Amino acid sequence: MNSEPLSKTCPKCGARFLNGRLYWATGKPGDPRDLAGLVCKKFGDSTCINPMKNAEGGDTWEKREEFTKIITRELNRGLEEMDS
Repeated sequence: MNSEPLSKTCPKCGARFLNGRLYWATGKPGDPRDLAGLVCKKFGDSTCINPMKNAEGGDTWEKREEFTKIITRELNRGLEEMDS
């Protein structure tokens, strides 16, 4: 019999893992690599329970910022075309 708890909550960031699967605060399933890129790598410490806390890949704030810049450029371009 496995003595590992079915549910774990990270004492550092509050991330919840149920049967080893990450769930965001919204209840939506998540990717531990995204959690690592967005939270663990910058703010984690030795209490972090994310098994992927040092993994490469996943989402990062830098990727989100670049996506926002691209979308903003495209929206502005569309607005300029509408004004012409």
